Amino acid sequence: MASISLYIVEDELIISHDLMTKLTDLGYKVLGMDTKGENAVDNISVLAQNKNEPDIVIMDVKLAGKMDGIEAARMITENYNCGIIFLTSMNKSEVFSKSFSLKPYAYLFKPVDIDQIKAAIEVANYQRNLEITNEHIISDLKNEIEQRKKAEKEKNLRLQERIRAEQRINQLMKQKHQMEMDLINRELATSSIFISQKNKIIGLIRKDINRLLRTDKNINKVDITRVLKTIDENVKFDNDWYRIKAHFEKIYPGFFDRLRKKFPQLTPNDHKLSALLRMNLNTKEISHILKITAPSTEISRIRLRKKLELAKNVNLTQFICDV
Repeated sequence: MASISLYIVEDELIISHDLMTKLTDLGYKVLGMDTKGENAVDNISVLAQNKNEPDIVIMDVKLAGKMDGIEAARMITENYNCGIIFLTSMNKSEVFSKSFSLKPYAYLFKPVDIDQIKAAIEVANYQRNLEITNEHIISDLKNEIEQRKKAEKEKNLRLQERIRAEQRINQLMKQKHQMEMDLINRELATSSIFISQKNKIIGLIRKDINRLLRTDKNINKVDITRVLKTIDENVKFDNDWYRIKAHFEKIYPGFFDRLRKKFPQLTPNDHKLSALLRMNLNTKEISHILKITAPSTEISRIRLRKKLELAKNVNLTQFICDV
């Protein structure tokens, strides 16, 4: 174990040298001695800067300089980790009242023998080491508590971020589900338009055929021509466009108004083609409804793209869906 380092501050130089000799003989390391408090404060400061401050300072209360031992001890204990043992011939009650707030490790009253000083030094150093150890333990505990608080805070932040991310994912999933449901509903509504139209045509044809069967006569060319005329009249898109348009506007409200406002150059036929594209119908389906060939439908699409001034990389159907 390293020897205890000491610093002696005593106003009587003879006593200082005697103490230093006896304490050195006992195995203690005396780093220095002074007769004035201000000198002791300065010299201990230098030792501390060199990381060699004393463990214990034996401080006489009455010193030769302007600063007494109590004030010198106050400055030393405020700035450095040195233990204080007061050595004095003054009245005990007077010394206690002036120095008690400094919490010295011991009071030695002159005259004292070397055994008393040794015992005081050993007890003071033990208490000092115990206090330093406790301070380190408390400091380590505080650091551990701070680290745990920080880790818990980071954990809570990550948990909150995860919760927010999950909430966002759930929100997006709900939006996706709603969009899919909307798309399905619109596709069903669109299909219902054409199913309704088809059912109407079939109903009219059925009515004509039943009428012919009830006449109990052979079906002639005139009768067949009449049925074919019914078919032709009802599959013609222009005849029922107003009905389809009415249904379409219920499914896609404001579509034609937006189309006219943004693109006033479009014709009624362009509006029809746009509506069919908005229904996500393919070229074959559009050709069948408009009663034109597939190449003619493609030409109509190209003309519509030009009127809308679309770049080559822009999808026409998607553009119409976004109107």
